[in-house]
Amino acid sequence: MQVQDIKVVAVIGAGMMGVGIGLEFARFGYQVKLYNTSEASSKKAMAQAREDLDLMVETQLVTAEEAKTSYDRLHPVTDLSGAASGADYIIESIPEILPLKQETFARLDEICPPPAILATNTSHFKVSDVAALMRHPERALVTHYFGPPHFIPLVEVVKGERTDRQTVETVAQLLRGLRKKVVVIEVELTAHVANRIQGAIAKEIHALVDKGVLPPTVIDDVVTFGFARRMPYIGYFQRMDFVGLDGRLDRNASAGMAPWGPIVERVKRGELGVKTGKGFYDWPGDSAKQLQRRLNLELIRLMKYDMDKGLI
Repeated sequence: MQVQDIKVVAVIGAGMMGVGIGLEFARFGYQVKLYNTSEASSKKAMAQAREDLDLMVETQLVTAEEAKTSYDRLHPVTDLSGAASGADYIIESIPEILPLKQETFARLDEICPPPAILATNTSHFKVSDVAALMRHPERALVTHYFGPPHFIPLVEVVKGERTDRQTVETVAQLLRGLRKKVVVIEVELTAHVANRIQGAIAKEIHALVDKGVLPPTVIDDVVTFGFARRMPYIGYFQRMDFVGLDGRLDRNASAGMAPWGPIVERVKRGELGVKTGKGFYDWPGDSAKQLQRRLNLELIRLMKYDMDKGLI
């Protein structure tokens, strides 16, 4: 299936994540069927969509007319067959229970014949496991969003062992058309990539709390007002380039830490980061200066907000 063939989208499970995913598709012109198991949950989903669209209008992300048109493209459904039948692209966002996902995908495989694409928003499972009961697993893949999904750009698109290459390319192109930052992951990993990184941070935080080092509120302050301030604007490897890879080696040595091979290799080649114009990234012209300026502007904006609110 090609991107231009996708007209109707079905979201299976329009809860906290699903309604945001559906709203984003509607905002970009797709007819969207939102499946929930009851009228009550459907009404809640539509109310949330209305509230989020009002916020988008308030912040001038969309106009009032665009918000109304987007809302009108959302169609709540409480019958799975009615939701999925006729859809070209189906994304599942139900609870993280593997047998439930497997059963749902097996039913969707019957309801929606190829070439319809089936995506799962699982944050943990491999699509090969989710699609284990499907007859056509070549059209299944992971599209892992982050909440709130209509306000956070990243989507991890993960290829399964039996996923067709064209399926991956179509979905990546589709999501980029919705102004998402698509990261295609070729290897199936439990919890994918972002959640593995978050999990490593969580492990250390839990250890600090369990040892009585700091209470949760203080740890949140350390994260929120400290290193997390930089993270939306400068990535991990970009930050290392700014600090200097040779300096990173020196600090590791002082702390008795074994040097990391990729840093050692770059230092040996004289690729020390921003100061030499090359490290993990190339830094031509004033690109580093421009990135630093953007970071500083955003940090000042956040600092002024915190001062105005009496947070600092």
